Amino acid sequence: MPTSDFNFAHSNALTNALNQFVKNMDSACFKLIVVNEQGLITHLYGNLVFSKKFQLKKAQNWLMIAERIKWEKPNEQGMITLGNSVYNLVKYQNRSKNFVHQIFLISSIDIDYPWLQMALAAIDTSINAEIKDVSMQKQMDDTHQFTFAMMNALKVGVISVSTRGNIKYANNQACQWINIRRRELLKIPIKNLIPNWNNIYQLVSSGEKFLNEEIAINTADRKAKFNVTVTPILDQENVKLIGLVIAIRELENVYHLVNKYTGMQARFTFKDIIAKSQQMRKLVDYAQNISDSPSTILIEAESGTGKEVFAQSIHNASSRHDKGFVAINCAAISDNLIESELFGYDDGAFTGAKKGGHPGKFELANGGTLFLDEVGDMKPEVQVKLLRAIQESAITRVGGEKTIPVDVRIIAATNKNLKTEVDKGNFRLDLYYRLSVIPLKIPALRDRMEDLPSLIRFFLNKKSVRLQKEVPQIRYSTLQQFLDYDWPGNIRELENAIEQYVILDGEISFENLKKEARSTSPKPALTNSETSAQNEILTSVKEMERDLIIRTLRHFNNNMTHSAQSLGLSRNTLYLKLKKYNIGLT
Repeated sequence: MPTSDFNFAHSNALTNALNQFVKNMDSACFKLIVVNEQGLITHLYGNLVFSKKFQLKKAQNWLMIAERIKWEKPNEQGMITLGNSVYNLVKYQNRSKNFVHQIFLISSIDIDYPWLQMALAAIDTSINAEIKDVSMQKQMDDTHQFTFAMMNALKVGVISVSTRGNIKYANNQACQWINIRRRELLKIPIKNLIPNWNNIYQLVSSGEKFLNEEIAINTADRKAKFNVTVTPILDQENVKLIGLVIAIRELENVYHLVNKYTGMQARFTFKDIIAKSQQMRKLVDYAQNISDSPSTILIEAESGTGKEVFAQSIHNASSRHDKGFVAINCAAISDNLIESELFGYDDGAFTGAKKGGHPGKFELANGGTLFLDEVGDMKPEVQVKLLRAIQESAITRVGGEKTIPVDVRIIAATNKNLKTEVDKGNFRLDLYYRLSVIPLKIPALRDRMEDLPSLIRFFLNKKSVRLQKEVPQIRYSTLQQFLDYDWPGNIRELENAIEQYVILDGEISFENLKKEARSTSPKPALTNSETSAQNEILTSVKEMERDLIIRTLRHFNNNMTHSAQSLGLSRNTLYLKLKKYNIGLT
């Protein structure tokens, strides 16, 4: 309620109380004057005798009148003399937060002074009672205004319904998504919007939870699926169900939220790519130029060269950067799951399928980027469906019939020569052409050795901070060994080697790095953390990596997200390493 309305309500309360008092004073000789904070008269009551004596009008200045009638102390109460007559004066002053006024009651001397005090006290009580009602109503109105403002600020549709299924309230977002004006929406039974409402009501009223379910809602122009949560409203005793609140979210927004909190987001930008050599600088410039193209990109490179770093950088440099970046390693997922991972599945598609179905990577990446890592390992039957999804910009869930349109920019990556795989019959030629609209080839580390010193410095600083150790000084002889080594594992192998170098305080065995097979030498038992670093040197880089992964998983209780972040890997890469090293989660 605005302040002006609040003052008006107080004025009404004052008027009502005074009118009741004046009614009871009909036969008495009196004058009742109300003066506001500015000293102006706002209300006048009194019989004819006093009206002739005082000659008062509304909006007159009370202090000036007091001066004219030679009333020296107009703000005090007691007896006053006016002409040859003596009168009683009683004063009441109210000082509320938003409304200030004084009431002067002037009466003939034959009216007892104590009675006047009691009369004005009654006015005081009556006024305060009415003002309290006004204040409480204002507080309730303000609370409602705050509630409505908060509800309308949400990016979630909110609808409240009675137990009979009548819509009582809908915020702006709900009206916008359902595409119906609020006053019209309030006339529609909820079952007209949600056809299976009766089942939902029975479920929630029985105490069951209804959280984040995909529900079809009849909007003004179509039937659309939303993520829906229904919550009961109980009475003050928290016993009786008096209504329900329906929270509605767009599926696309829910998918983006899921991507954000499950690590499926792009962290790298082109600024993170170390490119000192001319070859790499040209490659980064080329990748930046193609970033905002809607065309499919095929990244071809050996393992460990940073294919996903380029993919994430391209995504973050595109107009899709505020949407999802979803990655899937086609080689790390079993053949019988890859299709449902890509395209999702409907309710009852197979034994163990989640009730209500589950979205696939295409749906999760809608509006954003889908990164298909190791796409060359995809089975022919899945290649067919991938080709169709790219051509039609739509997918069909496993076990479903409905075609779901998707707007996805695809970046594929492989460590294989796809043309050779096509010649062998392992990869479809038409899919190859669909994926390689824009080719991007990342050179191996041995072909960009100018970048090696910068990469070494970067990883030294990174690993020293993570391991909380001093940055070890690299001797020239050691640097020469780094430069002479072929780095078949590329940047990933270099990063692991630098981590070993930091752990061992500047000692590293290049002989171990050059071994093609894992060392078969038994490892001495670890006695404590001080001898652990000395024992690590006896293992190969692969063994050290395997041990580091196992220890990290144990430390984080097999939490893949936290383990991957600690190791500096993506979740997909970590899953691939578990498969590579035959590490089981226990």
